[in-house]
Amino acid sequence: MELTETYAGAWNGEAADDQVVAPSFAAFYADSRDIVYRAVLLTVRDPHRAEDSVQEAFARAYADWERIHQHPNPVGWVARVALNHATSLWRRLRRESAELPPVSVAPEEERPIDATLVRLVWQLPRRQRQVIALRILLDQSTEQTATLLGIAPGTVTAHLHRAVYSLRQQLGHSGHAEEDLDHG
Repeated sequence: MELTETYAGAWNGEAADDQVVAPSFAAFYADSRDIVYRAVLLTVRDPHRAEDSVQEAFARAYADWERIHQHPNPVGWVARVALNHATSLWRRLRRESAELPPVSVAPEEERPIDATLVRLVWQLPRRQRQVIALRILLDQSTEQTATLLGIAPGTVTAHLHRAVYSLRQQLGHSGHAEEDLDHG
């Protein structure tokens, strides 16, 4: 399979002679790679493990692109595979990085993430980091996030509420205005 090939399917394609053409894997990768990396990085706090996990997830998506591009939420699928891979790596290493990485590890683009906010998210418990990454950064619905994490939608809502409350409290103590969280 070539990286630029397209396949017939039902995901974001244009109809041509009763056939739907899906975007190429290259276009999918280009459009979603950075946002998936950021979501995984917020969750695992280790740029090397995040990069390895994201690359592994995209490699798996590429290997099965015919099926994955028809998935109702291919970006969510890749993010979940990357998070699972990162967790497997963590279990093998038996420790998570205790020291926060430098904020500069997040890719710079049109919408940079505030360095203070990144550090505060990194301090949240793992499940809250996952919910923030999927719900806020990847803009997944509560139901999609619940499915991806294998938890109930109410649990997603509870984790999101606790995480946002904690972030607001910490931002208040760090001198940032409380409305900093209301822009996203």
